Parts: sequence; structure tokens; C-alpha cells
Amino acid sequence: MVETSRDEDEKGTAGGGRWRFWTAGGLVVAGLVALAALAPQAWAYRALLAHGFGGHSQHGLARLLEDPAAAKEHVGTAVEWALRGVNATDEQKGKARQVTDRLIDQLGPLLEQHREHHVALVRELAKPEIDRQALEQVRRQEIALADEASKALVTSIADLGDALTPEQRAELVALGRRLHGAEAAH
Repeated sequence: MVETSRDEDEKGTAGGGRWRFWTAGGLVVAGLVALAALAPQAWAYRALLAHGFGGHSQHGLARLLEDPAAAKEHVGTAVEWALRGVNATDEQKGKARQVTDRLIDQLGPLLEQHREHHVALVRELAKPEIDRQALEQVRRQEIALADEASKALVTSIADLGDALTPEQRAELVALGRRLHGAEAAH
């Protein structure tokens, strides 16, 4: 696997900028596909982890959220692209943009809290004695944070779904299946 440097990625060379764009857009499109899933909260948690909410992915949502305006632009453009494929009206696109902007605003502070939890965990593990109660407290805080992020994501997915007709949602599910293969059927 060839890795690009941060400079190359920010300039969009070697596909880096496009990859970030499609990662963010893919999260939202995958979210729309999740409308058809039987367990949307499990999907949402997987999506947050898979798209770098935890900060472990160089190109993930965590990195994109460092610049909320850029995140809104990337996600908004990707959603508009997806909605164009289902003949969404300008009004529907506008509602979708409001939903995705709100989601970015909600996830930004959660990312900062996640980073604080990471620092606390590292601090505890660096001590001469392991404090299991302190580690458990950080774990519980992180689970609560993941739950809050998951709820925000699922609420946004539902809000996006409300802006569309059942036929448009079905078309987006089909699009997601084509783009993501069997993974979208889960």
C-alpha cells in the first residue's frame, strides 16, 4: 500500500483530497443506505469507527472535523451529488444541507471530548500503578460519548430520510448497494 504525505494529501495529489471527499460523502450516503438496515445504531457505531471518528484514520472524519467549514463543504457536496441521482428538488437539497451542517456542528465538540479521553487513558497507563477504577471511568465516558455520536448520526439519517420521498430513499439504498456491494445489504 502506498501512503501519501500530509502535504500531498492536503493538495489533493495522489488521490488524497478526493479520498477525504468521498470518505465524508460516503459516510452520509452510507447513512442514507442505513435507513433500510435492521440495526441502524450498530451501523452508526461501526461507521463512526470505520471513518476515523476515533482519530486513528489519517483521512477520516476526525481529521475532516478539524475544519468544520471544510467538513460542511465536503459532506454537503457529496450529499448533493447523491441527491442529484434521485432527482431531489432544490428544497430537498437545502434541507439535506441543513441536516449535514448540523451534524458536523454536533460531532466537532464530541471529537474534542474523545481526544481528552484518549489523553486521560494514556496518562493513566503511564503511571507506575494501574488504576483500574480510573480506566473504567474513562471507558464509561468514551462509551457514553460514542452513544451520543451514534444518536446524532442516526437522528441526522432519519432527518435526511424525512426530506425525501420513499421512492428516493429506495433509489439511494440501491445506489449504496451498487457503490458498496454486499456491505450495504448488512
